[in-house]
Amino acid sequence: MLQKLWYERRVRTQLLIAVAAINLLAALLAAALSILNTRTATKVEIEASLEVAQRFVAATLAELSAQGKLTELDKELPLELKHLRHVRIMFMDTMGQLTILSPQVKGVARSRVPRWFAAWVRPQLGNRAVRVVALPRTNPVIIVGEPADEIAEHWRSFRSIALVWFVLNALILAILYVVLGRLLNPLEHLSKGMVSLEDGHYATRLPRPKVKELAAITDRFNTLAGALETARDENSRLYRQLITVQEEERRAIANELHDEAGPCLFGITANASSIQNLAEQQPDGRSTEISQRVGEILSIAERLKLLNRALLKKLRPGPLGRVKLVELLDELIAGFQRRHPDTRLAVSFGNLAESYGEAIDLTLYRCVQEGITNAIRHGKAKTLSVGIAEIPAPRRNGAKRPHARLSLELSDDGKGIAPATPKGFGLTAMTERVRSLGGRCVIESAPSQGTTIHIEIPVQRASAAPKRAAKLVEGLS
Repeated sequence: MLQKLWYERRVRTQLLIAVAAINLLAALLAAALSILNTRTATKVEIEASLEVAQRFVAATLAELSAQGKLTELDKELPLELKHLRHVRIMFMDTMGQLTILSPQVKGVARSRVPRWFAAWVRPQLGNRAVRVVALPRTNPVIIVGEPADEIAEHWRSFRSIALVWFVLNALILAILYVVLGRLLNPLEHLSKGMVSLEDGHYATRLPRPKVKELAAITDRFNTLAGALETARDENSRLYRQLITVQEEERRAIANELHDEAGPCLFGITANASSIQNLAEQQPDGRSTEISQRVGEILSIAERLKLLNRALLKKLRPGPLGRVKLVELLDELIAGFQRRHPDTRLAVSFGNLAESYGEAIDLTLYRCVQEGITNAIRHGKAKTLSVGIAEIPAPRRNGAKRPHARLSLELSDDGKGIAPATPKGFGLTAMTERVRSLGGRCVIESAPSQGTTIHIEIPVQRASAAPKRAAKLVEGLS
């Protein structure tokens, strides 16, 4: 729960929440102190007002009693007592009825003060909140402490301070939001740049921020990206060189098998057939035994011919560069279908050119060959689909992007690849082949859910690969 509520949030949000929490805690502490001080101040004010009112009332009663005007107390009451804020003066007549003498102007502030605030700041005066002033043979005057005006005054002050705090806090949070956004934006760019590097886009460069520390981190990132790009280009060049040398070795071996092993097998077959004809012309009974032995030789020679043809196709597609790419791939897939009749192969070819150059044609051929072999041999797939298409470059402002792309997708319903399983040699070689041509290879798989291989190769960039490869071969020779 804590992970989801706090740690998964953005840094800017965490900082704003922390600042807001600190401000709120400080405001609560300040409010508690303010309420405590208000309660103390109200208590002192009420007690002082009661004391002043009691003395004034006692003096007034004594003076009126001497003049015999006690019945005119409400008229003779000094003006200062009629407008006291924090006390209420009441006269009790002979019938026990109370008449309010002061204050004569009733305030309305009490109704505007929230009950919770009034309950918190109202002082606990007890018996000290009521004072009774009485002379012999006179009705008493009751003075009661009334803190409503004082509470209302403190409430107005408290409300004004709270409003100012709220506005300032909102302004501070808004400023922090903008400032933190500007400070942390380079970190977001850095995160996106790291994801871009992870995807293999080593040409990614980040703009240099103005903050000194972040600028240093960005410089290190750009240096790292440049080093990775240089290493990737060097690795691609070396791998293209390796692939070129490897294909040349395969071509040489295929030529040897075709030029040497083929005629030798043909000679063995021709001589064995000649021996069989001669044996059939002999009158003795050993001709049958000789014919059987010769038949076995012919059978072995035929199997060697088939094996030789299979090796030739595996080492080097014979018609590469002389037939269309679609026909070459169709023949490859048809060969798999003949050898594995229990596996269903679905093929889809888009609008493809006759050839994209030897490097691209051979890369597509090897990727299809390796992908189908892995799906059948390791994935135990029963259904495979192969889709190849050329994706034209989208137009931008009437101009065409420099490179179209070849898209190859192989998917199967096999056992899939466990997440912790490292790539085998075949998948690694496939990925490196594609990357050496400037393309990308993405393998998606899960246990018991099959495997899907997505390959994209830029056409024009890859077309220059044969020329580079030829130069490399010349340099090696």
